[in-house]
Amino acid sequence: MNKRWVVAITVLVVFYSVAFSEAQETIRYNGSSTILKAIMNKAATEFEAKEGIKFDLKGKHTAFGINKLLAGECDIAGGGRPLKEDEKKKGLVETKLFLDTGAFIVHQSNPITKIELTQITEILKGSLSQWGEIGGPEGKKIIIISPPVKAIHYKNMRKIIGFDTLPKNSITVDVPPHVYQKVKSFPVSIGWLSHANVANKKDVKILDIVFDGEPVTINQENVSSGKCLYQQPMYFYTKGTPKGNVKKFIEFMQSKSGDAIITEAGFFLIQ
Repeated sequence: MNKRWVVAITVLVVFYSVAFSEAQETIRYNGSSTILKAIMNKAATEFEAKEGIKFDLKGKHTAFGINKLLAGECDIAGGGRPLKEDEKKKGLVETKLFLDTGAFIVHQSNPITKIELTQITEILKGSLSQWGEIGGPEGKKIIIISPPVKAIHYKNMRKIIGFDTLPKNSITVDVPPHVYQKVKSFPVSIGWLSHANVANKKDVKILDIVFDGEPVTINQENVSSGKCLYQQPMYFYTKGTPKGNVKKFIEFMQSKSGDAIITEAGFFLIQ
């Protein structure tokens, strides 16, 4: 075969292999299980329908995802804190996407609809242990369901309340969304987690938190104004500035389509 034809065919094979590879690129996500369950499943489905890009989705917690990103085992990590300086020095870049807040939940059968911050403090520090003392089920002991100690919502609450360790009868789940699963199974429990993990659930009750006599409901207005227990920015992290299909996906999440996914999931827009 003519040498020129061999070269031409080789170039064509390489060209179409690269083109096919790009068309079939898979975006790998790891990190926050809250973002995974509340956002990524729906966002990935919509983006794949729009762009033909597939996703490999895994989740645990923020630090886990960042470690996977540094190891080159994912393309996007998700989490609930800004990057540390040493992570930035390793080439990681953060993109702030939306806001989250912590929600305290009880079983749907529990008669209480609100709880004072002082009562939350007493419960988490162990000095308040009976539901009857705050209008809950009489004669029942309060069971605390906690997110894992590495989770951002655990760290935020520990900082706000100032507890060292939770009472002995507390249950700590392996990933934050499982707080919901436990609370709906234990009628005498109380737990906290991302609002997005329970925003559309009917078998648990999100409690209003009372500050200085005023009950505060979790909604966009109160999150934006800082009235809720805390506001938690949520991020995507990438190794270097986002580019290619990863950049396209982040831009999709920053569009009106992404805003709709974010608010439907129970997160809040940055205003």
